[in-house]
Amino acid sequence: MQIAIEFGGGEFRSLRREGGRLLARRVPTEYVVVSSLEAQRRLLERHGEGVAVCDEGLLVYGMAARELAELLSIPLQSVLDGGRLRQNDPVSRQLLGALVEGLLPPSPPAGSRGLVIAALSDDSAVEEHDLHFLNHLVKLRGYAPETISPSLGLIFGEGSDFGYSGIAIHLDHSSIDVSIVFQTRQVAAFTLPFGGARMDREIALSEKNYVRLQDGREALDARPLQEWREGVLTLNRIVDPRTLALRNQYRELAHLILYRVQQELTPRLLNQLPRRLPLILGGPLAKPAGLEHIFSQTLLNVELPLQISMLHRVTDFRFASLRGGLLLSELSQSSTLAAA
Repeated sequence: MQIAIEFGGGEFRSLRREGGRLLARRVPTEYVVVSSLEAQRRLLERHGEGVAVCDEGLLVYGMAARELAELLSIPLQSVLDGGRLRQNDPVSRQLLGALVEGLLPPSPPAGSRGLVIAALSDDSAVEEHDLHFLNHLVKLRGYAPETISPSLGLIFGEGSDFGYSGIAIHLDHSSIDVSIVFQTRQVAAFTLPFGGARMDREIALSEKNYVRLQDGREALDARPLQEWREGVLTLNRIVDPRTLALRNQYRELAHLILYRVQQELTPRLLNQLPRRLPLILGGPLAKPAGLEHIFSQTLLNVELPLQISMLHRVTDFRFASLRGGLLLSELSQSSTLAAA
């Protein structure tokens, strides 16, 4: 059995093929810890799942955490910190293991592959530590893990019409992952530490959206902004100042990404590429219509040393990378069997 699991900044997702069907799962990475007796009572009344006991009280995770955060007006925490694993935090490490268990079926057939899709930073020490831990969790479920980036997964999931070539941009909650690929071969790649979380935080700051904690302190609360942003379907129609601010955030992000792509396209790299390549946009942050227009306009200001043959925004923004990962895993297994 092949299965792909994506460790995104805001949620984890998995996709597997079973009996001719594709089965998808996803779970948010947020959690809350509550200690008051009243909160515990209300929790037990409302939630039968997604609740665990920890030293600080009750730990609530998954969709239940978002509901409880709104109910009690408390900020959410995440098992990831800016897309990276939290250091010296046993609670988040244990919860991370529980989330992976929920996404990967136990006791798979011998030889089952787990394609791990993770956006990795340019910090090699952090990258090696994070990847080792994530792969270890996958191994504990009985899978032999392999790792690719989400942008490379986009190429395999969406690039059959483009000869599996293009500039793939995967926009996620905590990071932007980019691959430049020619005929399945990744010739350049990079990750930027920006994404939906930064957008939410900037708008929350501009609107002074704070929540008062139980100890009297105030903390920035970007949760309502994230929920609002995830519901925005188009950037083409500006209905209020907040939507305008969001579109401006997307414009800034497009400029940062394309400027970095321009830097990556050195003369040496251009010798390995055709004169024209498609630009593929995917990931959870690629949901709103109008994103292609923003990138098209930005391309007029950031001149790339090659032509963009077309702009393609995926429709399956959550699972396109996972579909590509499954395809790559199946091709890899077929090659192994043929060689044997």
